[in-house]
Amino acid sequence: MNGVESVLQENVERILRSECFRNAPSSRRLLRYLADHAATGDADQLKEYTIGVDAFGKPEDYDPRQDSTARIQIGRLRKKLFDYYQSEGREEAMVVSLPKGRLRLLCEPSGAVVVEPPVQEDELQELSSAPVPPPGLGRKPKMALIFLAAILCIAGGYVAGRLGAGSSTSGVAPSPWSSDLDQLWSPFVHSARPLVISVGNPLFLQFKNKTIYRDPSIEKWDDLLLSPSFAAVSKALGNPETKQVNYYAAVGEVNAAFLLGQRLGPRQPGISLFRSSQFSWQQMADSNVLFLGPPRFFNERLGSMPVVLEIGESPEGFRILHPQAGEPELYTYRDPPGFFGEDGEARVLVTHAAGPNGNTDVMTFASNSTFGRVGAVDAFTDPVFARMLTAKLQGTDSAIPRYFQVLLRVKYKGGVPTETTYLLHRKLVRR
Repeated sequence: MNGVESVLQENVERILRSECFRNAPSSRRLLRYLADHAATGDADQLKEYTIGVDAFGKPEDYDPRQDSTARIQIGRLRKKLFDYYQSEGREEAMVVSLPKGRLRLLCEPSGAVVVEPPVQEDELQELSSAPVPPPGLGRKPKMALIFLAAILCIAGGYVAGRLGAGSSTSGVAPSPWSSDLDQLWSPFVHSARPLVISVGNPLFLQFKNKTIYRDPSIEKWDDLLLSPSFAAVSKALGNPETKQVNYYAAVGEVNAAFLLGQRLGPRQPGISLFRSSQFSWQQMADSNVLFLGPPRFFNERLGSMPVVLEIGESPEGFRILHPQAGEPELYTYRDPPGFFGEDGEARVLVTHAAGPNGNTDVMTFASNSTFGRVGAVDAFTDPVFARMLTAKLQGTDSAIPRYFQVLLRVKYKGGVPTETTYLLHRKLVRR
């Protein structure tokens, strides 16, 4: 990243922390998206279609001529930037702008640019004339390659080499870092110990005829063989020979692992990736660990750590062991309860605990929604959210506790996290 791009990122970071943008999640998302593409040098290739698909989760057959979401959000971002420089940013030396007809952010000295009121949204028709890729094209081949590469890494049990030793080989700029993020992640990014991302890989059973069977409530091979549902399926198939399969991972885990590698990699080069079924207690004693998956994947291990947990797992949801005034005792895993879909909301429990011997750190992102886990990881590595969260966690000495649990609510649409909200937290103490 050169000097000009660094200045742009610093100013964008300041804007994202402002009161003007605090309650404008869509404008924050678009501003960060455009800033990242400005840093990678491909902002001039952006089109309304790519913004709709990549920044706002539109489907591959999205047609900007029929759906003006991206165009409207671009207009709103221009207005928010105008409002910011009319209020909180009026004394700033540099001005970030998005000129009409362009999708590349500019960052110029305040005396060199005239901040004009934005045009109306219905005047932004120059963007809609960009060609629209036919259905099925666009980013699908690229995303398929990324997904395949991540799955191969998980199946192999490790990532060959290191992720991100200070620069991104993916062509995507890392999210801006901040002092608040440094507080949250200090034990993991300022440690000489390696950092392991452990991805939950659920138990499947494969019949000889290639049929795949899965019971989402069971993660142990012996329990699966004894379940009545498995017996019924096996009988219907003629009781064929079976074998255990543990090499699949949810799409949310792939995305979350990618985000962690992208955003933490420049500060912690010793990152590797393991599937949870192959992760050992010895590795937990030697490394700092980030767990991604449903609570049942690592709840037993987490309960054996030398900390006293304040929020636990139950069949219905996350249970608050000592509710405070006005707090419910139970937070269901998702709404609608038990519904496995791409639209809805989920609760995510983030737990930072000590490792087995007390000399390593473990953080878990636990939810029964793969999309909820992506939203939680994105929030925990987002400077704006980190600022709010550290303010919640800070005690009288202005320091956050070493170990804690944070409960979040993540809303998602079409499998894309759209809003992450803080619910409550608990400070944890060593046994």
